[in-house]
Amino acid sequence: MPRQKQPAEAKATAEAEEETGGSPVWLRHSIAPKLRLAAKGSRAFFEEELSKSGATFATWTILATLKLEGPMIQRSLAQYLSIEGPTLSRHLETMERRVLVTRTRSGTDRRAATVALTPEGESMYQVIEKVALKSQQRMLDGLDDNDIEQLSRLLERILHNVTE
Repeated sequence: MPRQKQPAEAKATAEAEEETGGSPVWLRHSIAPKLRLAAKGSRAFFEEELSKSGATFATWTILATLKLEGPMIQRSLAQYLSIEGPTLSRHLETMERRVLVTRTRSGTDRRAATVALTPEGESMYQVIEKVALKSQQRMLDGLDDNDIEQLSRLLERILHNVTE
């Protein structure tokens, strides 16, 4: 059963909706839609830039993670990237065909495969790292170092708020 609004709360809600023709005012200032649009727009822009180098967002995230963290167990890589195992497997199959990564099975646990960059994967990483840096500069155009630092802290705080 929905909670009953207190008289002052009901009045404020009614006034807010009246001012906007029935739309709650807070929605015009809600951060969630702005975050969604910024994330969606940034990703679409970045994917377009990556495609010019023959890469996908999935390729970039996998190569960048392996470059940053080193070889990883496939299951750990999926967790790190917050994607499902079968989805990662499909990406890795494509990347193996392109000789960007190798998967090596452990002798003790045949289910565990360690994923590592190949020399070709290292080369591809170097190419698309330049694309990533250039894309990031474009996305942050007009922001100074303090703005960027503050934005980073605020996004980390929001992420913390919704994951803890």
